[in-house]
Amino acid sequence: MAQQFSSEDSGSRSIHAHVPFSAQPQISDIKPNYDYIILGAGSAGCIVAARLAAAFPYLSILLVEAGDSISPSNETVWNPREWALISKDRNLEWGYESTFQRNLSGRRIPMGRGKGMGGCSIHNAMVYVRGGAKGFNNWAAMGNQGWDYNSVVPYFQNVENQMYITVASSDPFIAAMTNACANLGIPYNPDYNQYVDQVCTSPFQYAISANQRRETTDSVFLAAQFPNLDIATETLIKKIVVENLTAKAVILHQADGEKEISANREIILTAGAIGSAHTLMLSGIGNQRELSQFGILPVTNLPGVGQNFQDDLYVTTLFKSKQQMPDQPYGLMGTVIFANSPTNNLGLGTDIECSLASGSMIGIGLTYPSYLIYPNIQLLRSRGTVTLSSADPTIAPIIDPNYLSAPGDMENCLQALQLARTIGANSALSAWFEEEVMPGPQWDNMLEEYIRQTAGTCYHYAGTCKMGIDDMAVVAPDLRVRGVSNLRVIDSSIIPQTVSGNTAAATMMIADKGSSLVIAGM
Repeated sequence: MAQQFSSEDSGSRSIHAHVPFSAQPQISDIKPNYDYIILGAGSAGCIVAARLAAAFPYLSILLVEAGDSISPSNETVWNPREWALISKDRNLEWGYESTFQRNLSGRRIPMGRGKGMGGCSIHNAMVYVRGGAKGFNNWAAMGNQGWDYNSVVPYFQNVENQMYITVASSDPFIAAMTNACANLGIPYNPDYNQYVDQVCTSPFQYAISANQRRETTDSVFLAAQFPNLDIATETLIKKIVVENLTAKAVILHQADGEKEISANREIILTAGAIGSAHTLMLSGIGNQRELSQFGILPVTNLPGVGQNFQDDLYVTTLFKSKQQMPDQPYGLMGTVIFANSPTNNLGLGTDIECSLASGSMIGIGLTYPSYLIYPNIQLLRSRGTVTLSSADPTIAPIIDPNYLSAPGDMENCLQALQLARTIGANSALSAWFEEEVMPGPQWDNMLEEYIRQTAGTCYHYAGTCKMGIDDMAVVAPDLRVRGVSNLRVIDSSIIPQTVSGNTAAATMMIADKGSSLVIAGM
């Protein structure tokens, strides 16, 4: 039977009062010069700003964000139950779409990206998954010394010592689901972040405070005021100014016009897997031949900028329940299933992560009792691109995930879908399972087409400014942009190969470790 875990079971993680907005005041008058300029106040940028401001109290730091601060009264953000509604708020969302995806029935896929203080941490399902050790060890094997699992664990712990992590409690349905998984050879694991790389069912861990409010990198890491830190919201990045292969300044656009702000020490890009690649290209850093087509003066030829785009896909299974489902306080249901597809031979960890929801979840709102199992298919081999559509920074880049283009990816999706169908109808769920609604028996002989018509992004974007030592690497293992001094990228775009898990925790770890590299002067 499933055990019931509360937040007290999660180890030595700190408990702190939830502050549902940054205590750091936002400014309108930007000074002409700072020691460090951080571009993007998302999951990574808020951590980098806080770490540098604390380490260098005698230095000036500017944090730039295109969106606004998040109102403490915005229940859609702060109430975990309402997270699925956030993408409908265009004030908090960039509104990006993919190109037409030929392998997903020609659909354009909404590519959600958070806009505002906290970035995608105001926008996600609050799931906290470090990822398996095998994936990080693979980073090191690719030439990224110091990024193996044992080396990055202390930085995960630094994040967890400040951000409160709630470990979900069980309920009768989760207990039955745990038994269903056990029937299929999937054992119980009390803590997937401690006992990593295991096929298992486990209590989900969430960035949710002790008083049941969302935790964001803004509300947590910028909860204290730093006198040496300025935050400029509603400020668009136009470009980074590079002279003699040295990043010197940034050109920012605010309501009252453009401003050029110089940096004495470093400029740090923390705009995410879409935004960081976009900004580098606008600044002349990328494939010189492609940049010249937009009249952008090339600074240095880095053909890897915008390449290697990676993402996970999810598919949906829906089951009608014989009885009402238990209350769902976390957004997603409080359990997760990690599994392997039979064709997973990459050696990088589990490649299926099933999240669950009740049909009554806000944002779904089905009128009959029901439960959903969403297999997230991870470690996909397909690679996409982020490229320019214009030299105008207000015009979105072209995002082509190139989903299901690599051999084996569709087979992995089919296997994940079949696993979810098998779990959802297992005899251990006999008190709950009434019938399968999606995909339903009518799709039995057309499951590949079902995937093409319904699969969607897991919002696990990574890789467009990948870290490495090969010719397509954009940053070195110290996260400095190759060939350009005083410029780093510290966010999910540096991930060379995704790991088994969601990207939020890994991005926060990258921010903490990247900050330590800056502080150490490495």
